[in-house]
Amino acid sequence: MFICFFGTAMGQHRSHEALTWGGGGGSGGNFESGYGITFGAGIDAPMNYFKDIYKPAAAFNLGVTRFIDKLTISLNVGYHNYQPKDAFNPEKITIDIGDGENTGSQDQTPIIVFSSYRVFSGYASIVYNINVADGARLYGGANIGGYYTDYSYLIFDPNSDQGGSVVTPERKNFYMAPRLGLIFALSDHIGVSVESTYNFYAPLKKSNNSGGTFYTSVAGLAALTYKF
Repeated sequence: MFICFFGTAMGQHRSHEALTWGGGGGSGGNFESGYGITFGAGIDAPMNYFKDIYKPAAAFNLGVTRFIDKLTISLNVGYHNYQPKDAFNPEKITIDIGDGENTGSQDQTPIIVFSSYRVFSGYASIVYNINVADGARLYGGANIGGYYTDYSYLIFDPNSDQGGSVVTPERKNFYMAPRLGLIFALSDHIGVSVESTYNFYAPLKKSNNSGGTFYTSVAGLAALTYKF
């Protein structure tokens, strides 16, 4: 899901007494202090080990945000659910099962099929805000926390009548992600943002069936923030 939280960079700095974020005419908002709630949605695409196995997935995030001048700090939860591509989807594959003597297609190689891949995330985020235009701010920072993953795969030998073996890799993962985005203040209470993140996550306990040492994904996200 490395999805990920986004759209919380709402801090403000006044370089001149008459200049507010969004303009002195009152069209923008003052997001240099206080709290807010952010909801976001986007697309998370798996990379490296999983890019050939799983399709990109819709990602969703919810967070509570604290605005402190140029800094924005938040606590967030997220969710996304990758679906396997057809070549690894058990619902899309036809398997010729052997009977010990006549295997149908001879000497078939083992087949691996994957379940859906659910990711539940919980993490903290901090970003630094820079004014780039009236009512718009560029921000950059990082997420850090954990991923709880829920998936398994089946290794099946069509030449055998012994069935297959199901593997469930380590579920708990360390997570971090650099993030870069742009946010626009629509009023004193409403902000919208777009953001990209590059997500890294690694199993807390390495095992032979985990598939790799660490995994990555990229996400493009949009969010709506309401400030109290």
